Amino acid sequence: MGPKTTELLNILDELVALLHAAGEMHWAHWLERDACRLRERDFYGVEHFLNAFGGMGSINDLIIHPENGHRISADEIRNVNERLDTLLNRGATLGKEIVRCHEAG
Repeated sequence: MGPKTTELLNILDELVALLHAAGEMHWAHWLERDACRLRERDFYGVEHFLNAFGGMGSINDLIIHPENGHRISADEIRNVNERLDTLLNRGATLGKEIVRCHEAG
């Protein structure tokens, strides 16, 4: 497993923890499955992760907020969503780089 894949796994683990803590189970389970695939050296984990970003209702539309049924206080909304965006953006960038390397290799 290369350094980019290792970094992506770390990001997925952090995202899963953040989403579980907020009670966002759909996306937490999606990313858990992707992390499991990557740990098993199944490249589909990267592809499936990147599929989370497509179209309406995708993970990049997610806002962690009490009004959306999430377990989070009003004081945490900004920081949690900024962290979510940072992790998702870095993860997507890594995923795309991994795909490019895989296709070139």
